[in-house]
Amino acid sequence: MAERVDGLVRYAAPALPPDQPVETGRYLDALRRSKLLIAAIVVPLTLAVLLGSLVLPKTYRATAKIVLEGASDPLQSGDVASVERRLATIDALLTTRETLRRAARRVRGETALSLQQKVTSSVDPRADIVSVSAIDARPRRAARIANAVARSFLAQQRRAAQLRLNRARATLTSALERLEGRRGQQIAIERTAIRERLTDLNVSAAGSGSELALAETAQPPSDPFSPRPLRNAVFGFFAALFVAALVVLARAQLKPRISGPRELSRMLELPVLAEVPYVRRGLGHNPQTLSSVEYEAYQTLQASLRRRLPANGEQRVVLVTSAMHGEGKTEVTAALGLVLSQAIQRTWLVSADMRWPRLHELFDVDQTPGLAEVLAGSGNGGSSRIFELSAARSGSGRLHVLASGRTPPDPAQLLSGDALDGFFEEMRETEYDYVLLDGPPLFGLVDSQVLAQRVDGVIVVCRPDRHTPGTAVALRELLDRLEVEPLGVVMVGARGASHSYLPA
Repeated sequence: MAERVDGLVRYAAPALPPDQPVETGRYLDALRRSKLLIAAIVVPLTLAVLLGSLVLPKTYRATAKIVLEGASDPLQSGDVASVERRLATIDALLTTRETLRRAARRVRGETALSLQQKVTSSVDPRADIVSVSAIDARPRRAARIANAVARSFLAQQRRAAQLRLNRARATLTSALERLEGRRGQQIAIERTAIRERLTDLNVSAAGSGSELALAETAQPPSDPFSPRPLRNAVFGFFAALFVAALVVLARAQLKPRISGPRELSRMLELPVLAEVPYVRRGLGHNPQTLSSVEYEAYQTLQASLRRRLPANGEQRVVLVTSAMHGEGKTEVTAALGLVLSQAIQRTWLVSADMRWPRLHELFDVDQTPGLAEVLAGSGNGGSSRIFELSAARSGSGRLHVLASGRTPPDPAQLLSGDALDGFFEEMRETEYDYVLLDGPPLFGLVDSQVLAQRVDGVIVVCRPDRHTPGTAVALRELLDRLEVEPLGVVMVGARGASHSYLPA
């Protein structure tokens, strides 16, 4: 940025761009959507760790303890730092090659090299304890190795202390001998001092090496030290959970999802007719069982449909479809038909999805005969015959359902024939206000694309969490190629409240 000061133009340093906020919500949504992927990673890895721990050979750990006596007494041990250095020295000397070589003589079949892999030591400075631990496939042998190392070290320390005392005694004795035969007061004082030091050494020799003692011998353990299947499984579970989270987040970063209904509506350039809570249900549930939030959403949807496509004495045919399979279009068709019939609109639901038919299951009607038989010509006796194939599903008789029929070998060929035009002509002769077609998905199939050319309006059902920017652009381009302008989008995805029943 430039500014003029005293007639001169000065340039200020450009401002740093603001930090981008971390999109935690998007990442949490990605983790929530990928529950099955996370389970597919965590469960096998955890089981693999558990099974691997169960089949591994067991090892046992035994521990012997050496105490540094007098270290807690400041008058005997000196300052704390010297005690800690002494303990550290003992810890280092316990696993030297010389100590392990001497210990190997006490255990048949062991060498200094093999003991290096089995023996460890640790220090507890608060208790002045040095622990000697040994592991082996047999519990008794593990205890034998730990005791052998501890006793070999203590014996080595006693020999070293005795050797130091002997050298000191020899030096003092030699000095005393040199003073023999000499007279004088100073010589007498020196002779007396040497004799006192010899006395002190003799007292020290009696307790040579007593500052170190075997406080506790190693006992054969009853439980294995490793493997520990439960502990390893817990660690494996959290490690697998971390790996799964990384995989999901990396996948979300490389393949971003739609953040919400508003973004999807903007990318599709279509209005949102309603946002319907998604409630997972099993096959064959009663479509009249809805939560109160769902019911309000479908009331909004039927009002939007009647405003954008009013009947006004003229029949309206609406195709309900989705981009991909499993976005909830059949549930939307069923519930929309119910609320339309309650609004005193004569409604006919037609299961035009002959690849994944579900409408007959929601209303508990027979799948055959149905649309496939009508189009194939079997039982097609005119509009009255089509009506007879439908089943009344409401007390007032304003809602009827036509099942999909027996699944044909090639649904696309059946829908592309002249029979479909005849079906629509006969359907127009009926007295229904609204005909809702539950169509197949748009992506990869020509079925709904054929139906979209013959209806008055198209409703696209979308679950934003299943869409990416790429699928949204592909759906918009497909609708443009078909020269079909949908009435709008029904967003499915929010969680519903507790169940209540639609009024009859």
